[in-house]
Amino acid sequence: MSKRWNRSMQQLAVGSLLAATIVQPVHALAESAPAEQTSTQASAAAKGADAGFSSALARMVPLRAVAEAIGAGVEWDAENRLVTVTRGIVKLSVKIGERNAKVDDSTTISMTEEAAIVNDTTLIPLETIREAFQVSIDWDDVNGLTVDPSDVTAAGSHFVSLLQNGQFQAASLMLSDKLRARLPEAKLAGYWTGNTGILGAPKRLLSLKREITAVHRNALLGYMTDKSTPLGIAVRFDANGKIDDIFLPLPPAGDYRKPEYDKPELYSEEEVTVGEGEAPLPGTLTLPKGEGPFPAVVLVHGSGPNDRDEALGSYKLFRDLAVGLAAKNIAVLRYEKRTRVHTLKSSFDPAFTVKEETVDDAVDAVRALEKDRRIDAKRIFVLGHSQGGMLVPAIIESDTQKNIAGAIVMAGPSRPLEDIILEQNKQALAWAKEAGQPTEGLERQVKAMEQQVALLKDPQYSASNVPNDFALGSPVWWFDFRNYRGGEIAKRQSTPLLVLQGDNDFQVTASNLDGWTSALSARRDVVSKLYPKLNHYFVESDLPSTGKEYALPGNVPSYVIDDIAGWLTGKN
Repeated sequence: MSKRWNRSMQQLAVGSLLAATIVQPVHALAESAPAEQTSTQASAAAKGADAGFSSALARMVPLRAVAEAIGAGVEWDAENRLVTVTRGIVKLSVKIGERNAKVDDSTTISMTEEAAIVNDTTLIPLETIREAFQVSIDWDDVNGLTVDPSDVTAAGSHFVSLLQNGQFQAASLMLSDKLRARLPEAKLAGYWTGNTGILGAPKRLLSLKREITAVHRNALLGYMTDKSTPLGIAVRFDANGKIDDIFLPLPPAGDYRKPEYDKPELYSEEEVTVGEGEAPLPGTLTLPKGEGPFPAVVLVHGSGPNDRDEALGSYKLFRDLAVGLAAKNIAVLRYEKRTRVHTLKSSFDPAFTVKEETVDDAVDAVRALEKDRRIDAKRIFVLGHSQGGMLVPAIIESDTQKNIAGAIVMAGPSRPLEDIILEQNKQALAWAKEAGQPTEGLERQVKAMEQQVALLKDPQYSASNVPNDFALGSPVWWFDFRNYRGGEIAKRQSTPLLVLQGDNDFQVTASNLDGWTSALSARRDVVSKLYPKLNHYFVESDLPSTGKEYALPGNVPSYVIDDIAGWLTGKN
């Protein structure tokens, strides 16, 4: 399973693979001691900083202050009187006393004024910064930087700059009213310092990407931290240009490669939303080409803040399933998990359980398909992977209208989640011993996890009576989910099931398939299958799976797609 990240449990669950106007007053920082001044510079300096610059320098701005406010790094070469500003992959070079600036050492920008040093501060025309970095910003000496909220990468990097400089009040003003209600200034400060203390503080902005979904406009920012480690941050903006949520760490993209059965001419994809109200989820509906209505499948994520592709390393399990099944005339709906899109709103919801995290959204996805005339409302199925698989019976139970025609469990634990995580920690310890590696830390980790599981299972404790040393994360979430066994719920149900398991899965071992078949032995509408070589993400591995192979490109084999499609259409 992907990790259910929580700072208090990061050390315990290491073995588990189950995360309008913007104003900033900025003080100009000295570039160097000023050299010989031009007459224009001398005139501006004579008027004094409080009086402002002369009209000739009215649009001249402090280069370092403006650049750093949008996440750029600034370097000063005193010998050559050269300032170099780097933001992502773009580099701006400006030489004092010259009117020509260089972008990436290849493009020349003619400035309206020559670069100058006044009061130890390098000044250049604001328009040069705008043009070089393609940002929609403004500046004045009183209020500092103003960012057009439609420029999400500039606004997002500015927000991170505010946080990193401890300007939490200004950063808080960028939040939407609803997010600020759950994350006031003091809590925002704690959230930021707590995370960057563990993950590293962002120092150098390496990459910027703008992503538009049906719900948010996202700034996807990649930084190098003070720990010399990468850190990805997603800053999510609502329709009003306010920050609606933040997600970190944003995992780096792996080396995903499309499977051979991905035939774009056989399907189309469209952006959709799942759910209504204040926190809908963006998703993708993959539709076969041709005449409908089509049978359809809703894909339900495993644990952790997964994206719609359930991407991990170089794998994209849900994308493989979507394009593979669409090529066989089966529509697929996949969506971003709630804890990825509405991360902070979920984290600070005191009543947040797996129902709110997974079950309700899966049922909403079924409802969305029922309303689509291109979908056969009598043939809507649910497919859950890992934790999503173990929750399939809960999803069926919550489908009060009984419109789920059948469901598929892929690598779903048949035992409680806390037992699976403890098992994963013990497996990590066993591997370390086999490899002759130091085990002291892992032994402490296993012991600590054993103590936490014992507290969780102790009947005297509950969400309203939490032990003082409980450290697994949200007590409400865990005590609601403890001792959950999907098979015990499914044995009372009559919705047809297909249970699939890889025999090379170290996260949810093949013994879990035995748990499902045993619990459901009295039912005659359950089909199960065990696949040799397949790991937790249903990718073949000739060697025993350890998770290291997730970094290598791999796809769901076509025979798994065939088995699922055959069962969905009644051919198997």
